[in-house]
Amino acid sequence: MPAPAAAPRHIPVLAIETATLAGLIALTALRLLVAGPAPLSADEAYYWQWTRPLKLSYYDHPAMVAYWIRGGIAFLGDSPLGIRLPTVIASVVTTLLVWDATRVAFASRRAGALAALWLNATLLFGAGAVIMTPDAPLLLFWSLALWALIRIIARGNDRAIFLVGLALGLGAISKYTIALILPGIAVTFLLFPALRPWGRRRDGWMAAALAMGCTTPLLLWNALNHGASFAKQLGHAFDSGRPDPLPNLAQFLGAETGLVTPLILLFCLWGMGWALFEGWRRRRPEWFLLGATSAPILIYFAWHTQSGVVQAHWAGPAYIAAVMAATGGWTSRDRARGAALFRWAPALGLAMTGIVYFQAATAWLPIPVKADALKRLGGWDELAAAVEMERTAHPGVFLFTQKHEPTGPVSFHLPDHPPVFLEGHIRPSYYTEAEVMALKGLTGLFITRSRDDGSADLPPFFDRITPLRSVDMHWGGRIADQYTLYLAEGYRGGLFVAGDGYDGTMDGPAPKSSDEPAPATDSPSPAP
Repeated sequence: MPAPAAAPRHIPVLAIETATLAGLIALTALRLLVAGPAPLSADEAYYWQWTRPLKLSYYDHPAMVAYWIRGGIAFLGDSPLGIRLPTVIASVVTTLLVWDATRVAFASRRAGALAALWLNATLLFGAGAVIMTPDAPLLLFWSLALWALIRIIARGNDRAIFLVGLALGLGAISKYTIALILPGIAVTFLLFPALRPWGRRRDGWMAAALAMGCTTPLLLWNALNHGASFAKQLGHAFDSGRPDPLPNLAQFLGAETGLVTPLILLFCLWGMGWALFEGWRRRRPEWFLLGATSAPILIYFAWHTQSGVVQAHWAGPAYIAAVMAATGGWTSRDRARGAALFRWAPALGLAMTGIVYFQAATAWLPIPVKADALKRLGGWDELAAAVEMERTAHPGVFLFTQKHEPTGPVSFHLPDHPPVFLEGHIRPSYYTEAEVMALKGLTGLFITRSRDDGSADLPPFFDRITPLRSVDMHWGGRIADQYTLYLAEGYRGGLFVAGDGYDGTMDGPAPKSSDEPAPATDSPSPAP
């Protein structure tokens, strides 16, 4: 007589798992509440313009951020919440991937839950969960690649190699930074004999082909635009010649401490080293992978401060694996030294993130304007209102500026979302060559930041330049910035790129340098 089937084994849910899941649900609800009322940043509005219309790729970044924004506004319209909805959803998916990858890598459900909690306790990830930038899809696909690789290494799930290829390919059309994960993967697969056969396996090459196939839009756009985006990114990567690099390094390290939060950063640095050392010593390639895809990236950006400015969020992907290594490594230790700091690390991070969320949504905290990084969210609606008043007073004017920051916010806040033409080396995607060529002879409204006033460069291109008004931009009831508006009459051409590619065909010849008198420029100060 056959033995009765064994009853399914009940696996109790750990308290930390319940708490982390409840916290993730609460955080997601809070992020949705913050994403609606918080004003759009200049970059978010700039990326929103990329959806009008969608392109294969863009000069500044690949196209995934624009695709995500188009999906969000298809549901919720041209609104801050519509633009940010995909990044809130992506934060949940990224968290779940990190949770499960850590659980598998360390065979510890507690480590998995802690990794999910710690990731969301970093200000870097918490702020990125309510702001739509290319980092949102980058972090998701970076996490997906690590999740699939750990499945291959720790579980022998060879079919996951295709998920690795898909993640890397989609990451490539999200942000060029995805390339920084490749050396860590390659070193791990080369150093551990059990993984070396992947270099000869057909599945591995098929996954690589899948990744390359996903990058087709990016490659095609660059081919059609003379490699403009590739050239820009290579310029970022290999800048050189900063005369005084120490302040730049100090600024980078200070920003990392604030964005990752102090205690979590301390444990992440420990986790990177622990994963490399213990992963090699114990022959655990899944651990070594975490160190190899985190520590070198942070070192690279620290080194890069010697030649140029490095934004703190550029190193963000390094902390995906670093958080996994820190929580997994710490929970596998027997010693209790530092346990109190380990417990307090996520609490401090969540408190800092909560303060930022509150300030972003309300601007109520009495933080000095110079010290408030969120001030850049304020006043764009005021600037757009002033621009609309001048458009009413001067019908038919076109809008233009010398820097990209006001292009998106001004267009977003105006009822008809007109293009804001941009001086520079390349024609943005949101207006056409025909629109540029139609500007000759028309009157423009020049929008310039007062402290970087670019009006002195305009006379060769126009018949007359007249200052109109200065516009104070407020954040929390205090002046955060100021812009100046000028009326530029009789456009002659030569200021805007009309053709494709970097340094593409201009809309007219450059003005001749001669002794001819300059066009008339009214000199009174702008009206307040």
